[in-house]
Amino acid sequence: MNSIRDTFFEECEELLESLVEGLSAMETNAEDMDVVNAVFRAVHSIKGGAGAFGLDRLVNFAHTFETVMDKVRSHELAVDEKLMKLFHRSGDQLSDLVEAERDGRDVNDEVALML
Repeated sequence: MNSIRDTFFEECEELLESLVEGLSAMETNAEDMDVVNAVFRAVHSIKGGAGAFGLDRLVNFAHTFETVMDKVRSHELAVDEKLMKLFHRSGDQLSDLVEAERDGRDVNDEVALML
């Protein structure tokens, strides 16, 4: 089971890179639905894998992030500077959660407050 778990965390690193790239692309063109969908898929994939391993904090945080991204996808929520800051901060927190779960550490207080 450890090799499967290790593979999940390797995939998370790739997904987090895609997330960062996607968020950077959204800074210049938030109307590009291919980019918005790619960001959504990255978060969704992390959530799905985390669920398979019972990583509830990661699942819950990713679910919240995914829900907001879905509102952008459906045009219920417009992307502005404030929302982009939130997305970048959420991406950082998601990365911190992945790292904490991978290393078997507790999440830091700031992440815990966001959950």
